[in-house]
Amino acid sequence: MKPKVRMYIDARNEKLNYDNAKQVCYFIKGANKDEVKKKIYESIGFNVLKIEVVPANEKVIITYYEHLITPTYIDYRFHLRGLDYKRDGG
Repeated sequence: MKPKVRMYIDARNEKLNYDNAKQVCYFIKGANKDEVKKKIYESIGFNVLKIEVVPANEKVIITYYEHLITPTYIDYRFHLRGLDYKRDGG
């Protein structure tokens, strides 16, 4: 049997390129609750660059690349999870 080996990747100094990234803003009821944050992450977390939650006004700012995901698809994923949301500007 081969011994198990662990590999650690240090990405603390990694620079991300946000030049082509776009942002969309959502107002999601209960965005400051942990179960809602979990639903948001589980629905789109792997396809976006950054998810920022502003708990004071239940605002969620999502940074994404357009070739990976679109706001319409984000709407669809939120609808599947049963989130009560409104997209800013549309």
